[in-house]
Amino acid sequence: MPLFLKACCFSLLACLSPWLNAAQGIEDAQASFTYISSTLQTFRGSGRLVNNPGIDGSDLEFFIALLDESQRSFSREFNSESAMCRFYRDPENSRMTIQDRAQLSLSFLRDLADRITLYLSANAEFKDNVDEQFGRIVLDAINVIKVESVSNQRLPSSVFDEAATINFLDSMCA
Repeated sequence: MPLFLKACCFSLLACLSPWLNAAQGIEDAQASFTYISSTLQTFRGSGRLVNNPGIDGSDLEFFIALLDESQRSFSREFNSESAMCRFYRDPENSRMTIQDRAQLSLSFLRDLADRITLYLSANAEFKDNVDEQFGRIVLDAINVIKVESVSNQRLPSSVFDEAATINFLDSMCA
């Protein structure tokens, strides 16, 4: 019987493995997006690179450009210039209830599985670019720093309830 139990446990782990990897991947993508967003927001507000992962002054402009490009890769469907935000802010649509307008605005996004694929791809591209341009030491430093990063922006990587939908749209489309 113990051998049968071991075989069942192994089969269960083999089936769950892709889901567990995807969950870790989306958590890592969210952490990268949060790091990128908070770093850019702080830099634009203060002109300083807070929590510097090892970027020297001569590379600062290029690093900020890389962060800008990575943020666009993550958020092209939901940034302030997106069709989703244009619809949400359109004065013609203010006649709808906020709940209806929010729900219709969110429908401009891809379905959840496609969004997650996009975020995983954008995260891999970000990490590859950092590694290529600045080296493994900077990438490792970012991986440590991003765990503690805080931002009011987040990826729409799950299904939102009504309040979370409105909060997400208000923060992204402001």
